Formats: sequence, C-alpha cells, structure tokens
Amino acid sequence: MADTSFMARFGARLVTNGYAILPIVPGTKKPGRFQRGAWKDYPEWNRHAERATTEVEVTTWSSWPDCGVGIVCGAVAAVDIDIVQDAELAHQIESLSRFRLGDTPAMRIGRAPKRMLFYRTVTPFRGIKRHPLEVLCEGQQFVAYAVHPDTGRPYEWPEDSLVELPLSRLPVVDEASCAAFLDAAWAL
Repeated sequence: MADTSFMARFGARLVTNGYAILPIVPGTKKPGRFQRGAWKDYPEWNRHAERATTEVEVTTWSSWPDCGVGIVCGAVAAVDIDIVQDAELAHQIESLSRFRLGDTPAMRIGRAPKRMLFYRTVTPFRGIKRHPLEVLCEGQQFVAYAVHPDTGRPYEWPEDSLVELPLSRLPVVDEASCAAFLDAAWAL
C-alpha cells in the first residue's frame, strides 16, 4: 500500500462514521498542510473540532502526497497507554481500561507495547494526563492512519478499526470515569 493512499483510502469512510479528521504530515504525528509543493505546520488545526469535516477537505487532502489521517478528539476520547518498557504492565492497563471504561472494539498500536483505546463522549472534556498515561479529548488529536515515525510501518488495528466502526458504537465515557480510571491505572 502506498503511503499516499491513507487519506484517499480512509478519509471519507471515517467522516461517514462520524469522526472529525485532519491531515497528518508524513513521518510525523502532527497536523499539516501541503502548500506550494511542501508540507507546512497547520497551527489552526483545532478549528476542525468545531465542525464536521467537509467532502471538499477530504478530496483536497487525498491529493496531498503521503498524507496521513488524524482524528480530532472531543466526541472521541482516546486512552493513550504510553508504556514502552513493560509489555505486561501495558496489557494490565489495557485490561483495566476495558473493565472500568467499557470493552471498546477499537485499539490502535503504533510502537508496541504502547497502545491506544477509543471511546466516545456525550460532553467533551479537556484531556487528562498521569504520565505515562493520558486520556486525549477536547483540544487534542491523534494519528489514526499513517506510517509510524519510529517503526517505519503503518499503525496497526488488531481488532476493529475506526474505519469499520461508527462513532456511535464506541462505549461512552465521561471526565469523572476517565480520571478515576487513570488514578487506578497509575497505582499499578
């Protein structure tokens, strides 16, 4: 699969499934724009949290070389288990997340044993961090489909991916349940 196909292959389906998306600079985890033949930073990317992604945007972004796909958080909350040294601990925290927050059908892996699990919100809230754990939410984004900058391989979806899951199928979380989960997980 050519890198160029991430936005072309997945962008429209993600929007149809209810996700707000944005373009990701190749080889990075940051939103970007392709202008005058070069990738540039996209400092105002968070405006995509305030409205639905348009068909014109997806079509435009699909033509940009090696364009990855990011998901804007807010309606989506992502549990980021940023543990690289201890695979068993990462798995224990994943299990705790599924127990405390709901057995989500969606998990993404960039550089194992790190992993990210996905939920939805009724009322978006600011992200919560308990390093090395975090719940990404309002005002944040994550890479869904691209080549991981450290591994050189596409992000993996070992279960269902967001392309296959309408937003409405993700378990609902709120700020209090996420904070309680992070406190319990951090104690591990």
